[in-house]
Amino acid sequence: MNDPALHWLLEHYHNAPAAIDSVWLCDEASREFTDHLAVRAQTQFISNRWDVCERLKAHQHGVTFNDFDLSAIADNSQERVYYRISKEKPVVHHIINAAARVLQPEGELVIAGLKNEGAKNFLDKAAQVMGCSKATQKHGLAYSAQLSKRQISVLLDDSDYSRLRPIAPLNNTGQTQGAGELLLWSKPGQFGWQKIDAGSAFLLSTLAQQNMSSNEPLTVLDLGCGYGYLSCRAAQTLFNTPQTAFTLTDNNAAALRSAHYNCEQLGLDATVVPSDAGTEIAQRFDVILCNPPFHQGFNVSDDLTERFIASAGEHLQPGGQAYFVVNAFIGAEQKAKAHFAECRELANNRQFKVLALSKPRSKP
Repeated sequence: MNDPALHWLLEHYHNAPAAIDSVWLCDEASREFTDHLAVRAQTQFISNRWDVCERLKAHQHGVTFNDFDLSAIADNSQERVYYRISKEKPVVHHIINAAARVLQPEGELVIAGLKNEGAKNFLDKAAQVMGCSKATQKHGLAYSAQLSKRQISVLLDDSDYSRLRPIAPLNNTGQTQGAGELLLWSKPGQFGWQKIDAGSAFLLSTLAQQNMSSNEPLTVLDLGCGYGYLSCRAAQTLFNTPQTAFTLTDNNAAALRSAHYNCEQLGLDATVVPSDAGTEIAQRFDVILCNPPFHQGFNVSDDLTERFIASAGEHLQPGGQAYFVVNAFIGAEQKAKAHFAECRELANNRQFKVLALSKPRSKP
């Protein structure tokens, strides 16, 4: 395991008494630690990542998949909360506040992160919320603290964490438009939650220019859907027959909540499924839309692109089309050869390229 912050948390966890009520809060950065945890009945795990939850379940840990909703945990009920700091400030603030609520008096928040993630600043804030002295320690690139709950006198600003909020409507070229255009909703805790992703907009504008629209009933898979922009926009501009059925899937609880809300508001025939790159989906589809992620935790990983391409090969009808938008520097064409007989570049603006994949190869 290469994450020094997670390594410190694991050492602390394994050295602590086993028979204490504790909570682990795990986001995508925690994916790699699931193979190293001792099973303890009185520890409950909460994760906003489907893949992390599935890995924890496979190792017999009790785990809940949600958007870091701790409302089911009683006030002052836990002796320890373990947390590896997340990427986003609103998420960190929300979790620090929630941890302070569920901890018993003198209960401990055991928290760690890396220097370049602003960990020292977050640990100072956590000490202020817990009403205790700062206790930050440095271990190489990691900062950590074991903070005892004294008296909560102040909470961090996380008032907007749980609230869905509208994103300014954009047209296919990325320009802001007026009232009456497509309005989507999103929230913190998912990648790119506060904007229209430029790659996704480029994908849809490319398909519109290529006359890819259809009035035939179709089944469409939105693979790694985020808050549902590709499906919602495609339903407006490309596949606008009422008989078109959309399936949206993502690994992230906040994304799934946002996508479900957006589809519901637009009246789409849509199923929203938690899944890690579509692994829980058995159906094959006429069309697949995908803007694959290329970050795993805090690191860039083009292996994710290949995983999504492989999944598209498994889920595409023999006569269907999968449309991918990827960063121009990623060699997705080479990755596609193992899974598709045909791969065509439809557009390239030097930042992104759009690929049409067809004729999925049968598994040996």
